[in-house]
Amino acid sequence: MRLLYLCFERIRHGSAAATHVGEICKGLERRGFAVRLIARTGRGRNGPLAQAGRYLGITLAGLAALPRTDAIYVRSHFAALPLALVARMLGRPVVHEINGTYADALVTHPVYARAARLLGWMQRTQYRLASALIAVTPDLAAWGRQQAGQPAGPAGGRDRVFFVANAANTTLFRPDGDRTARPRPYVLFFGGLTRWHGVDTMLAAARDPAWPAGIELVIAGPIVDPSLAPALRALPPGIVHLGPVKQDDLPALIRGAVAALVPISDPGGRSSKGVLPLKLYEALACGVPAIVTDLPGQADLVREGGCGVVVPVDDPGALAQAVAGLARDPERARALGAAGARLVHAAHSWDARAADTAAILRDLTTSR
Repeated sequence: MRLLYLCFERIRHGSAAATHVGEICKGLERRGFAVRLIARTGRGRNGPLAQAGRYLGITLAGLAALPRTDAIYVRSHFAALPLALVARMLGRPVVHEINGTYADALVTHPVYARAARLLGWMQRTQYRLASALIAVTPDLAAWGRQQAGQPAGPAGGRDRVFFVANAANTTLFRPDGDRTARPRPYVLFFGGLTRWHGVDTMLAAARDPAWPAGIELVIAGPIVDPSLAPALRALPPGIVHLGPVKQDDLPALIRGAVAALVPISDPGGRSSKGVLPLKLYEALACGVPAIVTDLPGQADLVREGGCGVVVPVDDPGALAQAVAGLARDPERARALGAAGARLVHAAHSWDARAADTAAILRDLTTSR
């Protein structure tokens, strides 16, 4: 099958988007798909004009490739509307991967806030025309079904909304292997540093009286939100910002931690449709317990898998107490970590996700 894979957002090496796109493409190619990825990688200008130029370039390249394509896979984006309309006219099936609600576009592009209704309409139109929707959380799948105007369950005997979660590279992220040695025990956050990822909550928790003495807070990742830069450049003792860490070096850093922190927040309700971030799967795959906020998706995974601790959203005191509990009871921490590693390696590898995606695409084209 000749698959055209489109990603309108710039993807940077080491980012969650780059990992997701790369792993799914490789997994589909292993299963006999001829995948052509059209995307812009690396760093570059990100102003409105630069973005419009990037969207136009990707659209033109996609339109040129359509005659030699059996199916189109789009990482959901409002700018994909022109290509989706032409693909429908040519009878090519289009699949949209939903990673967030319409509000997420405004987080990435706040300059477009005044056009929020138009951008929402552009995406909703694509969902209604789509041959299939693939969402990364169950709640997003239900939301996508509602946006597409499809009733619960199969329409015409065939469902076209699917849940295919994020995952981990279980060859790289494993419980066995080197562990980073630091002068003091530590808990770890890794990923892009934005307020949405709970950076303020972590910093406040590390200063809370309940935070255990002798445990460092180690933060690894680039500063995505510039407003966080002053605080991260003037950290008190006991909090360390390592900056970006290469993906190949992450597993050792994770394995050396007491726990991994995933304290995602919920600004404006953007997390209400569920979150299942890559960092959660990668931490669990390394055999480290996760401390996550009580949001759909990640809290369900941790509770059902018995592989970590769930705390309220935006509650520094509860986060500090959770860290203290695991630091006081290393046997419990090891048991939770082992359960997480078993869970991810058994059912949450990227290869398994690629197999799910391949089955949806094959079924879609066969039925057509």
